[in-house]
Amino acid sequence: MVIYIKKRIGYLLLCLLALFCFGFIFYKYVIINNKKDFIAGAFVINQELEEQQEKEVVTIINNEKYFRPSKLPVLNNKDEVNELINNYYDKEVNDISIPIKFIKSPEDTILNYFSLLREAANPSDSKYIGCGSLGDGNRPYPIAYNFFDYEYKKKVSFNTYKDSFSNMFHISLIKYKEVQSDNENLKYFYEIEVIQALENNIASFTYYYGFIELGKSGDGFKILDISITPENYLCAPYHGWVYDGASKVEIEYGNWCKLIKKMGKTEVDGYVKNIYFLGNDNKNYKIQFYTLTNDYDIEVSQYVQNSNGKWEYIKLNPEDCLKK
Repeated sequence: MVIYIKKRIGYLLLCLLALFCFGFIFYKYVIINNKKDFIAGAFVINQELEEQQEKEVVTIINNEKYFRPSKLPVLNNKDEVNELINNYYDKEVNDISIPIKFIKSPEDTILNYFSLLREAANPSDSKYIGCGSLGDGNRPYPIAYNFFDYEYKKKVSFNTYKDSFSNMFHISLIKYKEVQSDNENLKYFYEIEVIQALENNIASFTYYYGFIELGKSGDGFKILDISITPENYLCAPYHGWVYDGASKVEIEYGNWCKLIKKMGKTEVDGYVKNIYFLGNDNKNYKIQFYTLTNDYDIEVSQYVQNSNGKWEYIKLNPEDCLKK
């Protein structure tokens, strides 16, 4: 009798296990795979992707029209970085040393760094971005990491650095320019255009800007620090003046600081915008902005004209005026 009961329990457990396995497989491969995404009040129909051989992909001649909507020229197009990828693709991150010719000037460091990242790819399994292999895959990240100095590496591990590029692809450097630095290091503004994987099997173009700080490293220049800010497209049209250079100058330097006696001209040269005013101290001032892709004006520096007619860099913080 005891043996009979044990057999019945054993059969019951086997049935329950089989039922669980069937239910799990049904849920994973039937329910999940047939679940439709829902966006903007509509059910999503994902584009069917044609299977392609690698040789078919690489023989397409003009790929640039697929990679980016902007007509701004790509600046990170240094083919010389392929030498780095070929030489170091199988090396550990700590075994990589950047040859001096790639970092001999601040501009070389910036352009070669972003040229490495242009074809890098670190996709996650949960996000859709493209068909098959993508660019140079993970190979550029250990090399790019070595464009940073030792102090940065102490703060940011390689794995943390690599993970920060998750689902960001085909990084195009579209703007960079040196700006005034508050210390002995060099400082550059930059703007990039990125294809980024989102939810619901969507990939979208996104824009970021930031500042790079560089310093001497032997006979070359390495990156000491870097910041990045995502660009927004709905703040200015709904919440206005702070994103418009002229309005910002009039309100912050005029209303807040009572510094403006008379507004002057506005000069625009590409994405560089200079706004002038005569101060209540009868000195001429110049406030410099860089205009982003989303048309927001980002203030980068302030100047006052000396007795010799030269523009001298100064540091003004209008928010201090609100504290008085």
